[in-house]
Amino acid sequence: MTRKILSIAGWTIVVAAIVYFIVTSALPFFPYNQNRFAGEGFWPHFAPWLLVHIIFGIVAITLGPFQFIKAIRTKYPSTHRTMGKIYLICIVIAGCDSLYMSVNKIIIGEKAVTYGFGLFLLGTIWLLCSGMAYWAVRSRNFVQHREWMVRSFVVTCAFVTFRLFARVLTDTFGVDDNTASQIMAWACWAVPLIVAEVFLQAAKIRKGNAALANKKHAAPVQVSEV
Repeated sequence: MTRKILSIAGWTIVVAAIVYFIVTSALPFFPYNQNRFAGEGFWPHFAPWLLVHIIFGIVAITLGPFQFIKAIRTKYPSTHRTMGKIYLICIVIAGCDSLYMSVNKIIIGEKAVTYGFGLFLLGTIWLLCSGMAYWAVRSRNFVQHREWMVRSFVVTCAFVTFRLFARVLTDTFGVDDNTASQIMAWACWAVPLIVAEVFLQAAKIRKGNAALANKKHAAPVQVSEV
C-alpha cells in the first residue's frame, strides 16, 4: 500500500510539472508570429523548426505517462502499442529537429558551444534511449523495453527539468541566465538519468536478493536411499 501511495504521489508531481511546463513554456508560442519567436533569435529561419519541435514534443510528453499504466497495457494492448508508436515517431521528429537547431542555431550561429553541445547530447540521448526501447520490444524483451522506456521518458521530461531548475538557479541562488542555461543544458538530462538508473538497478538488486533468500530457505530435496 505504501509503495502504491508513493507511486501515485510521484506521478501526480510529474504530471503537474508537465502541465505547468506546457502551459507556461510551450503554449505561449502559439499563435505562430514574429513577435513571439524573435525574442531568442528564432525568427525567421529557425521559427518553423522550433514550432515543429514544440508540437511533437508536447504530443510525446503527453502520451508518455499513459505508457506506464498497467491497466492499459494489459486490457488494451493495441491501444498501448498505438500510443507507443505515436510516442516514438514524435520523438524521432522532435529529436532530429533539436539536433539541427542545437548545431546550426546555437553552436554555429551563436557560438554557444557549451550550451549547444549539452542540448545536442540531450537530443542524441533522447533518440538513443527511445531507439533502444523500440529495439527491445521488437525483440520481445519486455523487461528491457520497460527499462528503456523509463529512460526515454526521463529524457522526454528533460526540458521540464530545465525550465524549473533554471528558474531555481536564477531566482534562489542568483545565478545569471547564461550560466544557468549552460548548467541545465547538461544537468537536465544527465542528473535525472543517473537517478532513474539508481532506481532501476536497485529494483534488480532487491529482486535478486529475494530470489537468493527464497532459494536459501527452500526445503532440501529428499534423496531416498537404495
